[in-house]
Amino acid sequence: MKELKLNVIKGSIAALLTAALGMSHAALADTQLNITGTIKASPCNVVNDTGSGISVNLGDNIQAATLGQANTFTEWKPFQLILEDCPTTTTSVTASFSGTPSEESANLYKNTGEAKSVQIDLQDATGGTGLGNGKSLKQTIVNNATTYNLQARAYSTAGSATPGSIVGTVMVAFTYE
Repeated sequence: MKELKLNVIKGSIAALLTAALGMSHAALADTQLNITGTIKASPCNVVNDTGSGISVNLGDNIQAATLGQANTFTEWKPFQLILEDCPTTTTSVTASFSGTPSEESANLYKNTGEAKSVQIDLQDATGGTGLGNGKSLKQTIVNNATTYNLQARAYSTAGSATPGSIVGTVMVAFTYE
């Protein structure tokens, strides 16, 4: 019986020594740290953002007959995205536009308001570039500022627009260089 206890004790000591040696070997292993990062251009301030975005009113008296035929639209409503206080190291900015596209055209945004058969059209006012979902527009920073001159309008691809509200949301993400 003494021999059995002695063998159990020896076995336990051997197991503990093996574990301790294995741990000390692992604790002494070399390793490499891979440290990465990216320095990005500092942002500008969007000065005409009220904190809840920039509101663009397409009109409160649009007649349904104005959008009664296919591919009809309202007058453009111009507005601006004004960026100021750009750091001197920021030389350009790209505005990327995203939102829910309409079922009728990927170049138009979906109207989530009550009016039916109406979409929202967004464009660069200076070059006429359509700014549908996924489109972007790059501008140069001059004197620490730039202004995006944009325009929006109600559009009906199918015609037969019904009375009701026009509501849409377009997100603008800025990338600075």
